[in-house]
Amino acid sequence: MPIRVLMADDHAMFRGGLRTLLEREGDIEIAGETSSGLETLSVVRDLEVDVLLLDISMPGMTGTHAAEAALKLKPRLAIIMLTMHEDEHYMREAFKIGVRGFVLKKSPPASLVQAIRLVVQGRQYVDPHLSEHLIAMYSGRTPEPAAKRNELTSREQEVCKLLALGHTNGEISRQLFISERTVETHRANIMTKLNLRSRAELVRYAMESGLLKSP
Repeated sequence: MPIRVLMADDHAMFRGGLRTLLEREGDIEIAGETSSGLETLSVVRDLEVDVLLLDISMPGMTGTHAAEAALKLKPRLAIIMLTMHEDEHYMREAFKIGVRGFVLKKSPPASLVQAIRLVVQGRQYVDPHLSEHLIAMYSGRTPEPAAKRNELTSREQEVCKLLALGHTNGEISRQLFISERTVETHRANIMTKLNLRSRAELVRYAMESGLLKSP
């Protein structure tokens, strides 16, 4: 029987291209498409699928939250996260909740096809481009010490939290009713104040400081 795949991504053009590529494979069948986290959970509940291809930045709900909820509905579901991010934080969180695969959107189609065939067998797959980050995850590497949370202004804390959750500058500007240039200024100030060098370190800071737990 073919591997039944559900595609969850808010970009219709990306889903269309993915469908065309995957339908060329004789052992893969596209069972459905969704464009938001809540819609994905509804379809997962009602439809029998083997693999869920899940964008890490879904509207209304992050991909990791959607994955966690989907696995509560269907514990045996094989989930592959599709992402543009190369931060080890996303991999760590995804594998912790039971995601089986992690594939970069920029990777060749063969990588995704291989991932689908592996995860449906109960195995795990990490995009080759992410191997360095995977090694860092277990190497004990830590970023330079982050400054205390109260060194950020309340607005900088809001921006930092949204950045850590994967929002773009444009999305943050709309949510906080400020310009994208102002968002970029806040971002630069955050990185300077906390002595951070990458998005991964910003995410780690937000987690360790409890910023992601704040309302």
